[in-house]
Amino acid sequence: MNLIWTPTGGSAVTLGDDSVKATIVVEQLDAPALVQKLLFFRGVNCSLVPRGGDEGVFIAAVQPNLANSDAASTYIKNEYARRGQAGSLAWGRVSTTFTFTGVVLRRVSFPKINGALLNVRYTFGFASMS
Repeated sequence: MNLIWTPTGGSAVTLGDDSVKATIVVEQLDAPALVQKLLFFRGVNCSLVPRGGDEGVFIAAVQPNLANSDAASTYIKNEYARRGQAGSLAWGRVSTTFTFTGVVLRRVSFPKINGALLNVRYTFGFASMS
């Protein structure tokens, strides 16, 4: 499994790749739909009308394989600098690749930092997925 981020106007960056020990865990893939609820005067039931898609959320945790604490510190600085970037995201699973468009990297968090061992959680908002 791999996770490739391409910022608008920039070059592709591999955020995680299981084949090189940067383990990826997808924590959430959520793509809600906008629905309008119509209530009728003296009506027993309401009517639900689809109104298109809302912003989707994709959250992935990556555990990069870094050489030492200095490399981890540099990695943390570089990843925090990505927050707020717009672009596209590709998530590859065996023989299928999911492509997300209209993506914004909403959050980069580090729930666990222990020397060179890091856990990084990326939160993306996206407009569409194919």
